Amino acid sequence: MIIQCSACKTRYHYDEARFAGAPAKKIRCTKCATVFEIRNPTLNAPPPAGFQAEETSSFGAPMPSSDDFNFDTTIMGSHRKKAAEAPPPRAEAAPAPPQAPVARTGTAEFAKPPVAASAAAASGRRLRLPDWEKLSLACIAGPEAGRIFEIDRARMVIGRAGSDILLNDPECSRQHAAIEVSDDKVFLVDLGSTNGTYVSDKRISQLELENRSEFDVGSSTLMLIRTRKE
Repeated sequence: MIIQCSACKTRYHYDEARFAGAPAKKIRCTKCATVFEIRNPTLNAPPPAGFQAEETSSFGAPMPSSDDFNFDTTIMGSHRKKAAEAPPPRAEAAPAPPQAPVARTGTAEFAKPPVAASAAAASGRRLRLPDWEKLSLACIAGPEAGRIFEIDRARMVIGRAGSDILLNDPECSRQHAAIEVSDDKVFLVDLGSTNGTYVSDKRISQLELENRSEFDVGSSTLMLIRTRKE
């Protein structure tokens, strides 16, 4: 569904599934910070008396300047619902993979989590930030809408916890995807996430990004912004 800010008339794509059965939601406009209410179109009954809907978006860091972040339309982003993927049929059970080394402490045992590997190391790419460009990610939809994350290292992990770019998004994996920069090329790499990484509604494992390319991690949509340094 398309919603519109009651003050500045900026329009957004909003996924009806995010109502989660609630009769209404309150949205904070990332452009003018006005809080306005939207109603669940699937429910005809008005919300109960005293109903307090939570705000589903936050107004964080300022959006980029018009030179850096110039949208062609007033629709600032879209939240895409991924179709559930059925597992491929299996003719026979595959042999179990070898277990990771187990660390012991007292009588309890726990397996150490694997460290996300760099796709650049496997492909032989040299990771290095360009001297002539500034790179950043703009969150244009999701719980962190409006925030800007600067890419200040050649490899940065995006995820819910233990990552370089932290998203307060329950649909993101702890280490969901990575941005790897090799001079003038920027690559998006999925790190075996549960819900997948999507570009133009297609699930990807690795893809080169262009300036203003959008991609989805969990319920968040991010955009790559490339600007030339002075």
